[in-house]
Formats: sequence, C-alpha cells, structure tokens
Amino acid sequence: MVRATTPTLTLTINDETVDLTAARNVYVTLEQNNTTLTKTGEELDVDARVVKVWLSQTESLALTEGQPLNIQINWTYLDTDGVTVKRAATNVAKITITRQLLDEVIV
Repeated sequence: MVRATTPTLTLTINDETVDLTAARNVYVTLEQNNTTLTKTGEELDVDARVVKVWLSQTESLALTEGQPLNIQINWTYLDTDGVTVKRAATNVAKITITRQLLDEVIV
C-alpha cells in the first residue's frame, strides 16, 4: 500500500462457516507503531466473508513506509442461546507500506 493514498483494503476470511452479515458488530483495526485506527459500522462494507475498508489520505499518510501495518477483523455475534454475546477475530495480517514521493494531502 502506498502512503497518502485512499486505498480500499479487501479482507477475506477463509473459514467458510463465518457469515459476517449475521454479526452484531464488525470492527477492522489497523495498527502500526503508535498509530491505531479502528473502523466499524458505515465505515465498512461487509459481506459474508469479505470486509472492505477505506483509508483517507490523512489516515494513510500517518503510516510509516517500510514498516508493516497490522490489520485484524473482530466481530460480535449471538450464541445459539440467542442471548449470550460472543466475540471472534481473525489472525493478524500484515500489509507493507511503501514510499510516497508527494508526501502531502492533495485535493
């Protein structure tokens, strides 16, 4: 991913038993060094096993080139009793952040 761009990150869960459309809440957390960003609700496009998340220029400009960006999906759902809220998560994935020559927000 190139810094300062507005990428759409498409995250796919391989477990075919997962259906995120039945989740109560879905969260995508991105973390690099001291920068942590969590997106949820209308900030995500959620399908059964695919989540799309977007970053603004400012958000991606805050990332450091050459450092891995950690990314993870968390979600909550009701247990089979219909009352107990449970939580699940993917393993942490890593994205490489690459260099940006025009190191500023542009309009």
